[in-house]
Amino acid sequence: MNDQELIRRCRERDRSAQRELYARTSDAIYRLLLRMTGDADDAFDVAQDVYVKVFAGIDRFQGDSDVTTWIYRIAINEARQLLRRRRRYGDKLREIQSAAVRETPADAATAAAVDVREALARLPEYERGLIVLRHFNELSYEEMARVLDKPAGTIASALNRARRMLRDVLDDRVAREAEDSAASGHLTG
Repeated sequence: MNDQELIRRCRERDRSAQRELYARTSDAIYRLLLRMTGDADDAFDVAQDVYVKVFAGIDRFQGDSDVTTWIYRIAINEARQLLRRRRRYGDKLREIQSAAVRETPADAATAAAVDVREALARLPEYERGLIVLRHFNELSYEEMARVLDKPAGTIASALNRARRMLRDVLDDRVAREAEDSAASGHLTG
């Protein structure tokens, strides 16, 4: 079934169409939310909220973009709200996540993934969203522009800034680890 037919049937509250839309989009939305929130439980909870909003608001979907783009926009907004609530209430989740991530990785690939995940968690939410949409969800600049409702040129320059920020966070981490290693080597040597 094509997207127009799927949307029409979702608007009619056809449960099989709703299940189909969910099946087509939920994995990508969950991955986006997991990278945005840094927490599997939060990503799952936010994904549920996203789909409640999608099915409650399907009548407002105007069809001027792809339905997946519309759902991405809802997901990013929901993730941002969660992140704002975390900051507002002084949530300790970042500390818990950092402690959990510091477990000894089994191999270098896992260590690199952990480094990137930690660095992403330290970026401001907008920049984190840009990195996730482009590099993890592989959206084009035009798709990102539609999701974020900004001109593609703005997205391109903001993404460059986000990449620099991510690189700086990763460079800072490597420098800190080198200092820690040198200090512990000096103390034991």
